[in-house]
Amino acid sequence: MDDFGENKDLFISYLSRQLIGPADGDGESFTDRPNDRYLMGILFPRDIPAEHVLEDEDETQVAAESDDSGEVDTHLSMIYQRMPASVGISFYIENVSELNCHVIGARYEEVGVEDGNGKKRRKKWVRICLACENSPESVSFDSPKKPDQTSKPVFDGRGSLIVVWRKLGKGWLTTVTLSNTARNSENSRLDPADCLFQVGLRCTVTEGIIKAYPTTRSIMSDPEEQELELQYRDKKPYAIGHGCAADWDRNTGKSPSYVCARFLPVVEVKPVTTALEHSEGYGKVFSLQYLSRDTAESAEVAASLRKVTEGYKRWQKDLTNISVPSGFNKAASRIAGKIKSVIVRLESGIACLERNPVAFRAFKLANKAMLISMIHGQEKFAGTVRSVDSAIDCSPDYLSDEYKDFTWRPFQLAFQLLLVDSLANEDSEDREIVDLIWFPTGGGKTEAYLAVAAFEMIYRRLTLGARGGGTAVIKRYTLRLLTIQQFQRAAGLITALEYMRRRTPEELGDEEFSLGLWVGGASTPNSFTSASDRDKGSFELYEQVLEEEKPENYFQLRSCPWCGTRILPEYRRDDADDYGIRASQTSFEFFCVSRLCEFHEHLPIAVVDQGLFQSPPTLLIGTIDKFARLAWDHRGRAFFAAGETDTEPPGLIIQDELHLISGPLGTIAGIYEAAMDVAMGKAAKRPKIIAATATIRRAEEQVQRLYGRPVSVFPPPGLNADDSYFSRTDKNALGRFYIGVMGQGHTPVTSLVQTAAALCQGPMELNISDLARDTWWTQVIYHNSRRELGKTMTLARDDIDARVRVIAADESAMRSIGEVEELSSNVPGSRINEVLGRLGIKHPHAQVLDIVPCTNMISVGVDVGRLGLILINGQPKTTAEYIQASSRIGRSAQRPPGLVVALYSATKPRDRSHYESFVSYHSALYRHVEPTSVTPFAPPARDRALHAAMIVVMRLAGGLPLEEDAERFDPQDPNTVDILATLKKRMADAEPAEARQIVSAIDALCDEWVSRIEDARNSGKPIRYFNKGGKQFASLMCHFENKTVNTWPTLNSMRHVDPECNVRVLGENRE
Repeated sequence: MDDFGENKDLFISYLSRQLIGPADGDGESFTDRPNDRYLMGILFPRDIPAEHVLEDEDETQVAAESDDSGEVDTHLSMIYQRMPASVGISFYIENVSELNCHVIGARYEEVGVEDGNGKKRRKKWVRICLACENSPESVSFDSPKKPDQTSKPVFDGRGSLIVVWRKLGKGWLTTVTLSNTARNSENSRLDPADCLFQVGLRCTVTEGIIKAYPTTRSIMSDPEEQELELQYRDKKPYAIGHGCAADWDRNTGKSPSYVCARFLPVVEVKPVTTALEHSEGYGKVFSLQYLSRDTAESAEVAASLRKVTEGYKRWQKDLTNISVPSGFNKAASRIAGKIKSVIVRLESGIACLERNPVAFRAFKLANKAMLISMIHGQEKFAGTVRSVDSAIDCSPDYLSDEYKDFTWRPFQLAFQLLLVDSLANEDSEDREIVDLIWFPTGGGKTEAYLAVAAFEMIYRRLTLGARGGGTAVIKRYTLRLLTIQQFQRAAGLITALEYMRRRTPEELGDEEFSLGLWVGGASTPNSFTSASDRDKGSFELYEQVLEEEKPENYFQLRSCPWCGTRILPEYRRDDADDYGIRASQTSFEFFCVSRLCEFHEHLPIAVVDQGLFQSPPTLLIGTIDKFARLAWDHRGRAFFAAGETDTEPPGLIIQDELHLISGPLGTIAGIYEAAMDVAMGKAAKRPKIIAATATIRRAEEQVQRLYGRPVSVFPPPGLNADDSYFSRTDKNALGRFYIGVMGQGHTPVTSLVQTAAALCQGPMELNISDLARDTWWTQVIYHNSRRELGKTMTLARDDIDARVRVIAADESAMRSIGEVEELSSNVPGSRINEVLGRLGIKHPHAQVLDIVPCTNMISVGVDVGRLGLILINGQPKTTAEYIQASSRIGRSAQRPPGLVVALYSATKPRDRSHYESFVSYHSALYRHVEPTSVTPFAPPARDRALHAAMIVVMRLAGGLPLEEDAERFDPQDPNTVDILATLKKRMADAEPAEARQIVSAIDALCDEWVSRIEDARNSGKPIRYFNKGGKQFASLMCHFENKTVNTWPTLNSMRHVDPECNVRVLGENRE
């Protein structure tokens, strides 16, 4: 671990030398201009003409850094911000007699270099130290009697220190500025000799104290804001920067002894530990083997589980002994109430297991399934992708001592206990609660809710028999990449369940446990066969794969989730049995090509829409967008046990990454959500809903508007952000290191090139361990838009590679940038798994990736342990996105810490603000997560999607599923009256303020539907939901982008936007 820290320090120091200097030591000399060589820590002379600032400006800057969302960040003054002549910090001090300022800096002088004959042949820039780190120039200022501004020269008059004193309360709000006094000659080119380089500023006080910087937050803010203020009361800012980041000594636990300016700020964000304090008293309660034993007795297990809740109760009681600042008593009381509520539910869950033998049996079997899937997920089994020639026998003894260390993290087990009663007891009051698991990325949320899903899938079979078949659980995601990644993980659980069922069909039924992937046609086929080359069926794609020299996987299942054998060979083979697919014009299935595998004959996994409709999978995974198809395709009702079926509708809905269901997507999703909720509730009790996220604010409001239900966040935070009992900040472990960069006097493209080149060359040139070199070898570069990503793809192969050749110490240590792979929505669905696989290739393999430009596609679901370096090119739109993206690296505790380099643009106000408050922002990252916004029942959303919700309800639960059934709609029919009344109530529960308008809108849509039926009959053209072709039928709906008269424009995806329009720009001389 010490080596990890040393390697990290070497890398950050190297980055500082390359971007700030001096790269080659205090007395360095070089031929290129120093302001071109270095990126930061520069003070330029005053009065540089605007045209010189703007020269070489690239289109990235001219485009105002607009992104795909259309948002534009307004530029600041280019003269004063791009080539700053000063830098400063502001802070608050009390009872100070004297302010002491310490500055460092250097300049570069151009000198002629003589050859051996004493003749001057070329010129070099030589560094001259003005004041060094170990001997800074110090200047003192007496505290004034009244507001004042004073200045003193430094660096022999080349610079000046200016102190502004503003009276505030009992002390002074003080701003200290270090300025370059040189002035640029009128209309002349910038002379680097007039610049100050590697400048630094540090301030201390004589007597007195540096206090927290005053903020504008008010204690009268909303309740959640009050609770956050209480929980983060120890994370105080002490200074803000002006053209730099402000920093202070942060590890003292008291008021800082200094504040300073930093151009390369570094903040360590510590990881969390899920280990409980004093956990030695809990015995085997977290062991999956212990919980899954056939011989386990409910009373014995319940007694062990109660030790966990007793520990939680003791922790909660200790909170009452913590004194809170005045004004926060109500906030503390609310926090305590949430914790007590969770304790009550945990105890109810344990009692349910003790008194309900079927629930206890399902709990044991769910734990057994999770144990089996975890074992098979190891590298020696399915965790390693292997060819059929290297196939292995996977028949481990799951209860042997070899696997005794497979344990739950305490919060994962507690989450299961929290949910047990509401899943086993349909009349439980908690069934209506949306349980939101809120835990940092990489903490194990997926395993927690997969265990809950396993319980639900098993319990309904134990209690309902054959009626417990069909789709039991629906898991939804917002992004294609996340869906596909989680599909791979869920496949491990499903094969474990199916392995168990095959051995006890009398208990778990004759219907196999199965997994289905329901995503867009760009990722998986929609049908078994198709005559269209544009939308090929699975049979046509299978035939195509057989002929490909390097088979491309169009079916998303990369390898067998049981043994790791490739589904498709790496290169073309003559034997069709080496391809793990059987396809015809009427069927499609996977099988493992290894004859040693449990699933050689058949894998219970389906990805073709047509097959999913014919045989609804036990666990359905899909993108939330796909559910918009329910208005268009009646076959989707198969997932909801609608129509002629003997099975129950799904009992559990899982929504991962809840924070992404916001903005336009969340607004539309809320309307469809209401329709699905009503349809499922028509046939049985409404399903239990659980959600997961690492970053969310105002969850109560968001969940209410999406699901019309209350929310319970687990684990609820305590009185301090560092401790929620089930997770605590691990102050003894190395965390993730965030590093701030903001170029001065350079375009954003130049800043990106220089920073990325230094990050590429560092691992090559530094004397670090092989593990550290591999961890930091692949550089992920995050972008806020695909347009910016496209430019980086070009830069990576040309400019960045060229810059590496400039900064490399010598040719033997020069890195070549050759392997660049994009990860964005531009990547075809069939290639996503290939790209993800390449991320795992280690240095020094020839195929190891050098640079991976990406968009927010990487923000969720990507979990590659070797990744340890990411460059965030521009502050993302939200803090949640920033946390999610940066958390993709540094996820392995067995590797050196992850390094996150945030590259800011000096001309974007929002970027600049984040840079100048870098330390305070990163010291309390989760504190800054912005509230999400969803308004599903606002007038624009109702206009766009309310009719679709009505159609979904009528097709799923109203007895009108087929195209021709559209003309049988009768708002007076008792069944229709009941369904629409339920829909109105469900929507009104979600948004009470819009209740009257919702009712009126649905009534108006009913009248409009009836009117269109009558118009169609009068014209002799019977109405259909959608008439695909011909003129003999009228349509109720039309495609949203192709609006037609007397039809309802209907979304095919929840991400649909308005059609594009042409914009003509009129210049001064145009009309």
